Amino acid sequence: MKKRAWTALVLAVLAALCACAAPSEPETPEEGTLIYFLAPEDAVWGGDRVQGSWENLDLPEDAPSLDTARAVVARLLAGPESASLISPMPWGTTLAGLEIRDRRAYVDFEGNFGQLTGVDLALADYCLTLSLTALEGISAVSVTVQGRPVGQQPKQVFYERDVLLSTMGDVLQRSEVTLFFLNSEGALAGEKRVLELYEGQTLAESLLDALLDGPEDRELTRIIPEDFQINFVRVDSGICSLSIAAASLEALPEDPAVQQNILASLTRSLYSAGTIEKIRFLSGGEELTSFGQVPVEAEAVREPGGLPQMDAPGSTGIEE
Repeated sequence: MKKRAWTALVLAVLAALCACAAPSEPETPEEGTLIYFLAPEDAVWGGDRVQGSWENLDLPEDAPSLDTARAVVARLLAGPESASLISPMPWGTTLAGLEIRDRRAYVDFEGNFGQLTGVDLALADYCLTLSLTALEGISAVSVTVQGRPVGQQPKQVFYERDVLLSTMGDVLQRSEVTLFFLNSEGALAGEKRVLELYEGQTLAESLLDALLDGPEDRELTRIIPEDFQINFVRVDSGICSLSIAAASLEALPEDPAVQQNILASLTRSLYSAGTIEKIRFLSGGEELTSFGQVPVEAEAVREPGGLPQMDAPGSTGIEE
């Protein structure tokens, strides 16, 4: 499942601008880095406000990803090469720090970025997220000003799919789930999330996308490998069929305890949706009996109204 919504306020604002349909991308040149800027508001009536521009950052091809990310943010702050586009960042904003951990870019600004609100803040986050997640090794962006959250935004971590989904229309459903990651002690810990579903999305798909993207809490870390690939997930009459790529199964860590945690992370997270009674793990069209060295036929007992309680390593279902 490929990684790629904002708050209802942002959705409404972007729609009102008539400017944030799918972001506009120019043709790919022989060299350059794709960075997203804004077209002047009076120049895009009925068109795309956010537009991509291939910028020459004067970096070597083998430049470290952190150097490239810093150069991208610096260009966003300085403005584009094209005179037809403008920077989404307010004058007087400087980059205080940037680091990349677990495929997430932590961007800390100083200056006037903290004064942004409403439409302007949404568009700045929009451009920053699209620009950084276009780089290899970055799937999410966290933005702060002098180490503190920006404004009153309920969402402080942004993914590329948040930006793209914001063009799909109204949120059809909001569902609270619990995603399971590792805490500092190496144990599974739940992180509450509210997922926003759009037309064509299912809760199970959105949940797994969020789980694979990793935690928002900086004290938690992902347990599922970065290259773990899910072919599809379907839920029918309470039974969830989850197909995993054979290559991902072959590349599982050898430690059975780690395999157990990965399996438990998937299972507990899916059960938290409240619509699943049993999970079938598949690969290559065949139902799995083991996940690495961990048996999957053992069952999880789900207490009424609660999360599944794992009876044994590898628990994946609910006893019927």
